[in-house]
Amino acid sequence: MVPPETPVSPLVTLAVGYGDRQVRDWARALFAFDAQMAGIVLQAREPMLAQIRLQWWHDVLAKPVASRPSANPVLAALAPIEADGLALTDALGPVIRGWEAALECEESEAVADFATGRGQLFAAFAGQGGDAADLQRIGQAWALWDMVRFHRRTAALDSAFAAVDTRALKRIALPARLRPLSIINRAVWLDIARGRLDRPWAGPGLFARLVWHGVTGR
Repeated sequence: MVPPETPVSPLVTLAVGYGDRQVRDWARALFAFDAQMAGIVLQAREPMLAQIRLQWWHDVLAKPVASRPSANPVLAALAPIEADGLALTDALGPVIRGWEAALECEESEAVADFATGRGQLFAAFAGQGGDAADLQRIGQAWALWDMVRFHRRTAALDSAFAAVDTRALKRIALPARLRPLSIINRAVWLDIARGRLDRPWAGPGLFARLVWHGVTGR
């Protein structure tokens, strides 16, 4: 029932190299989980099969640790952060439902549900010192940006993406220990402000700016 592992994006790989050690571990585990959900939905030939796989994840997260498949690398990565106090069903249930909504991303309501649900991935870090509303705003913007930039375009997705408030994103200041999320936020608003989704995303100049932000916070 577990699909092949889906790698995280180059941006996430860069971002999780900075910040507090515990936050880096949380980020690696949570973004690996998101990548797994993305793989289920984006590689699905039949929406019903994707829904079955998403439900499997929802069910398995509700089980005690000892009852979960021990060989699954994503579940293994989530176990330590659950031990740190993160309630997986509360934190990741909305993410699963968000990805389920993405199966109907031609509809505006489904796109809104996708952005809200997937964006909850960032809200999981609220206990690490960030403002919950700021984290949710970043998460929703990233959810839409990542989908439109790298995976799928529909009129409803494009409309929601066009409404992202980059000025609000730019004003958000996260604590240093949440540097992985700060790097992602900066990458998102820089790319949206550039306004050229028809061009390749990454280049040496952008990566240099993100690395500098990772090191200095500026």
